[in-house]
Amino acid sequence: MQPSRTAWWLGMPHTQAGGTSESALLAHAGDLRWRDLCAATGVAASEQRDAEGHRVYASFYYVEIGGFPPSGLAAFGPDDRLEVVSTLSRFGRSMLDGVHRLYPAGALPPALPEPLPAAPHVRLSNVFVREASGPDDLRVTTPVTGDLEAIPPSAAEPDSYRLIREARAHGRFFDDPAGATPLWAGGHRVVYRIDPDRDINGVGLVYFANYVVFADVAERRALEEAGGLAPEALDGRRTLRRQIGFYGNAQRHDELLVDVHAARLPESPRHLLLHHHIRRRTDDRLIAVSSVEKILPA
Repeated sequence: MQPSRTAWWLGMPHTQAGGTSESALLAHAGDLRWRDLCAATGVAASEQRDAEGHRVYASFYYVEIGGFPPSGLAAFGPDDRLEVVSTLSRFGRSMLDGVHRLYPAGALPPALPEPLPAAPHVRLSNVFVREASGPDDLRVTTPVTGDLEAIPPSAAEPDSYRLIREARAHGRFFDDPAGATPLWAGGHRVVYRIDPDRDINGVGLVYFANYVVFADVAERRALEEAGGLAPEALDGRRTLRRQIGFYGNAQRHDELLVDVHAARLPESPRHLLLHHHIRRRTDDRLIAVSSVEKILPA
């Protein structure tokens, strides 16, 4: 299966004050993943079913954003034209993995080079699931519709599965470097109430790309309330890199408890490392862990 190539013209819905909107970037990459799954198997992602007839959803369990220049997501803005080159592989019949690389339009020749040049990227890992008792109770399954064998197999389990297990145990994906200064002790908790009219996708699940929004809302409040930063100082902050692991989902009328940890990097007080632990209030189950490096505007 050859990498797919798609054009992306960044419009206003894809941007925010800090350049490219991170949630819009993830939503676009997630949509490309569903399209690639459809193209490979011959069955629309929304029509995938398991042997018992349950609807199958390619749930995202790992997200990685990286490879951006020092300006981070400000590298791209309104009316920039990009080409997205996407790869896809599977492990067994229940896991998918692949990378979406972002290149300026026209930067690549008609025949893709091997290996692909380094570029800003979004890595996404999926596991096929179905609902059991509800959207907060997802079970791993295997689709039987479509030609799953058309997706190139991987000989080894994606390392993303190991990464999310380690992040769950340690509470973060990467450690703060020596000399980093915590902005407060421990985690600062922020409560986020899910908006059922905005945060839910077409199959009734809290959409994975919206968890970035939840983390951003919580970190802004934490940086203001516990970190003493002025609201204006946080406008236009932008992501340099991020990793997210997902361990479940929440119901549409649930609340999320977001514990935010923050530190400044020793070489630059404008650089922040933030870690988010997201739990659902109903049973205190861990839903997601996020680690992100951001830069504040000058």
